[in-house]
Amino acid sequence: MSNPKYRAWDTKRKKMWSAEELGRDQLTLSPDGKGFVNVSSVSTKLSRYLPHLIPLQYTGEQDKHGKDIYQGDLIQNGIKDWCGCVVFQNGSFLVRNEVVLRELKFFVGIIEDEVVGNKYENPERLKEATE
Repeated sequence: MSNPKYRAWDTKRKKMWSAEELGRDQLTLSPDGKGFVNVSSVSTKLSRYLPHLIPLQYTGEQDKHGKDIYQGDLIQNGIKDWCGCVVFQNGSFLVRNEVVLRELKFFVGIIEDEVVGNKYENPERLKEATE
C-alpha cells in the first residue's frame, strides 16, 4: 500500500495547498490527523502545529480528465447531471449530496464523471446541484 497523499484547505488564507506545496514547506500530517505540523530541521521544539490547515486525503481515484480526486471535491456525473461531495466515512470514500450517499467507486469509471470544484472554494456548486 502506498503512502497517503494530502492537500490542505487553509482556513485563514482561504487557499488550497497542493500536496507538492505541503512537501516543499516540510509540512507533515499531525498525529491526530486534524492538521499539519511544520517540522523544524533544527529542533522538534521549534516545530509548529497548524490547525488552520484542514487535511484532505487523496482517494486513489481520478476523474475523466485524469485529475486526482480528494476529500471535499465536488463530483459531477454528466449522465444524470448529479453532483455530490467526496467524504470519508466508515472506512470508505463516498459521494454525498442531500439525496444520495454512494461509494466513490460507483461513480469513478463512468465516462462522464469529473471534478467540478471543491466544497471550500465552490460551496455554491454543491448547493445548486442539490436544490
